[in-house]
Amino acid sequence: MVVLDLVILGSGPAGLTAGIYAGVYKLKFKIIGTDYGMLEKSHEISNWPGIKVISGFELVQKIRQHAVEGFNAEILNDTVIEIKKSGKNFVLKTIDSKVLKCRALIIANGLASRHLGIGEEKFIGNGVSYCATCDARMFKNKTIGVIGGNDSAAQAALLLSEYCKKVILFYRQDKLKCQPIYSSKINECKNIEIIFNSKVVEISGEKKLEKVMMEIEGKNNAFLLDGLFPEIGAIPQTLFLKDVGVKFDNAGFIIVDEWQRTNVEGLFAAGDVTATHPHFKQAIVAAGEGAIASNAVFKFLKERQ
Repeated sequence: MVVLDLVILGSGPAGLTAGIYAGVYKLKFKIIGTDYGMLEKSHEISNWPGIKVISGFELVQKIRQHAVEGFNAEILNDTVIEIKKSGKNFVLKTIDSKVLKCRALIIANGLASRHLGIGEEKFIGNGVSYCATCDARMFKNKTIGVIGGNDSAAQAALLLSEYCKKVILFYRQDKLKCQPIYSSKINECKNIEIIFNSKVVEISGEKKLEKVMMEIEGKNNAFLLDGLFPEIGAIPQTLFLKDVGVKFDNAGFIIVDEWQRTNVEGLFAAGDVTATHPHFKQAIVAAGEGAIASNAVFKFLKERQ
């Protein structure tokens, strides 16, 4: 079996940037990922240096193109389900029954959308969606609900407002947590209504979502909706690391040092999956951590030689 210098798990901004720098250092590497991470769900990015406005999907496509065309990055459309140590190396098994061996590993597979936990899974694809960028067009001229008050909820509401007759933004607190630029746009948008101090209690319908019950100031209120987009945060995808001995913080994020090193020799982590910036999950931060991680891998492999 060929032993790679590096395998990067995740094809979002952290993983792809790590791939670019792995190419700079002429490492033998592969990237494994099935999507572009949370960034592809962002309707509008206006804080990426050098680009005034761009969609998250378009931005991550450009980063991917840079990695593939500029540095010959090979991206496997697959998911790692098991990682084990074999001497000084790592052995990875994927869902498609592939087995890879590498000297170093960068975990950059980001976050997964947090679910409501009230049985909404049966309506996913039938009224409930976790990706406004993917599904907004399906709800043209419909009445839609968005749950949350963070940046992702605000962006989802703004995108949906371009297609939907009405968007109701439900938030459990009395003030949005999103960046001021987003809250200003929401306040200016005539077909977005914000309902504060609201908590989702129940969702119902026959074959598809039809009604959402919300608790508002102690009373239950029913809303007839054609669709619902929960945007209540995200959780790190780290369950497959349970047998490697990686240290996590209390929320399940990977603990790393200033070189993106974990407590396991040869294993690094970058991007939203790390505990480095718990209150500032940004694409540019993830990309920076990806660059640092590959630089650290390069030095690690040199020292091992």
